[in-house]
This record gives sequence, C-alpha cells and structure tokens, in this order.
Amino acid sequence: MAIDNKFQRQGFIILMICSAIMLGIGIYMFVADFNSTSIVTSWRFNPSEQTISWQTPVFGAIVMFILGILIKIDKPKLPKMNTQGKRTFVFEKITDYLKENDFKKRGNHFFKSNGEIGYCANIQNDKWNDANKIRFTLNVGIFTEAFWLECEDFKNTGIIPTFPKEYECAIRERIGGLLPVKEDKWYCITSSTDVMKLWSEIERDLTEYILPFFTRYNTESDVIPNQCIYRKGGKR
Repeated sequence: MAIDNKFQRQGFIILMICSAIMLGIGIYMFVADFNSTSIVTSWRFNPSEQTISWQTPVFGAIVMFILGILIKIDKPKLPKMNTQGKRTFVFEKITDYLKENDFKKRGNHFFKSNGEIGYCANIQNDKWNDANKIRFTLNVGIFTEAFWLECEDFKNTGIIPTFPKEYECAIRERIGGLLPVKEDKWYCITSSTDVMKLWSEIERDLTEYILPFFTRYNTESDVIPNQCIYRKGGKR
C-alpha cells in the first residue's frame, strides 16, 4: 500500500510538471504567434507535413492536469475494520513512511544513522489502552555514541548498540513538544475513527515536524543533551 501511495505521489508530481511545461509551450506559441511544423511518417511510409498550433500543447496540459487531479483524489477502498484492525493499518502506514525515509524497524522502534549520529523514533502506546479505545503518541531522539558510553553504558561494556532506542538518546522529544502549541499530543483510535483522516494528520506531523527535527542534527557537535542524566544510580 505504501508503494502504491508512493507511485501515486510520483505520478501526480510528474503529470503536474509535464502539464506546466506544455502550458508554457502553448502560451509561448500563442504570444509569439508561432506554429511548429513537424514531419509525420504514415504507415505507408509517405511523409506528410502537419502544422501544430498553440492549442495542441494547451489541450495536452489540460488533459494531464485533469489526470493528475484524478490520481491525487483517488482514495483506496478500505475493508471494514474493528479498532484493532485500524490500529494495525495506521501503524503499518507509519512504518511504511519511515522505511521510505531509510529507517529500520524493530517492534515499535525505528532507527537510522548518518554514520556519525543516529535518529530514533518510537510509537508509544498508552498503558490504559483497551479493545475499544487505543491511544498512542510518537517519540523521537538523537543518538550519539559519546553520550551512550558516558551515561547509558551502566555495565561499562564499551559496546555501542547497533539499534539504539529512543530512550537511550541524548536528545529526546515527543511530537507534542515539536508542535507550535507545545502540548502533549496523543492520537486516538476507536470504532468510529476515520483511519485515512487520522493517517493524514499523522503524515502531516511526520512531514512537517518530525523529519525537520531530525534534519537539525547532522554531526555530534550539533547535539546538546536535553534529558536528565542518570549514571550508576545517581542523577547528574
């Protein structure tokens, strides 16, 4: 489903670009009073000359624009789902989105590295969830080896985890802290939830807040820990 959505977005973008190009050509031909002549070879191999007016690229632009809009508004028909089914659907959409952005997944944890620092994300379920109501939020973090060795390696192993978790990060944030309103935010799924509407909200939060949060940090020097640090049983 994520692949279909990816192709849908790519198809929409390509059609919009082609439509804009053809519209530009049509406008140029109209303003310049320019006709383009081409040689067309018929099936009998007798070349015939045809003149293309400005209406041709404009018509093509309109057709591609309409096709792009149809692709954009085309929504998949979803099967009837209970609350747990909706949870699975939404969590899979989050997983697919993050995998498209090069994250790897273990359970509800996600991680990727740029070679110097790591980016972590986590889907946190509400401990009071039940079969009829499911709440969850998104946590993110920035991982550095230096911070982990100093503050998280309680057994002094010196072995850096290959798949760090969000709670092991030097910088930790929850989606609510990244929003302009700075309020704790939990997503909710019930039997009446419109999962496509909910996913659109989550996708917007991922695109507008979580990914930009990660892009702020590129090197270890960018990372200033923001969490309370515990070391060998003592708070620092």
